[in-house]
Amino acid sequence: MLCLSKITDVGSSHSQLRRWRCGRIVVQAGKLIRIEHRLMCGSASMAQVWWQMKYGRTDDDLVWLDYHQPFGMPAFLTLDYIRSGKQAGYRSFIAAIHLLNEVAKIRGSQAIVAHVSNGKISDRLLERQGWQRHMPQWNGRHWIRRFYDGYPSSNLHRYV
Repeated sequence: MLCLSKITDVGSSHSQLRRWRCGRIVVQAGKLIRIEHRLMCGSASMAQVWWQMKYGRTDDDLVWLDYHQPFGMPAFLTLDYIRSGKQAGYRSFIAAIHLLNEVAKIRGSQAIVAHVSNGKISDRLLERQGWQRHMPQWNGRHWIRRFYDGYPSSNLHRYV
């Protein structure tokens, strides 16, 4: 997907983040590298996820997190895809999740939804980060992070 522009300072880029419908958060060693404005959101198939897990992981410490706002649903963000290098650890993954929460806060989103297909991302980890099971009648592991009662306190300084 085409990257249209990038920001490295979330604190002074609120107006840009509110306008971007599709984005990618890039984290390395638990710190924000950049947030990219993407032309389109990426859709990942189950085959692509399997291939990436088995053969396509790079040896770096990067975590990419792709998200988008669905058309006609301005109050929601969709977590589309997470890609992590072989050396990426818990710290980088959690930083990317917290940065996504911050983007949701800046955009005024009421919730983030995700279909989690990687078994290495445990239900316990998601619950500890404030996610809840969603749509149990559907196939797969669907999760939601609601902000109806407010947003978590910002700890952005830890990740920039």
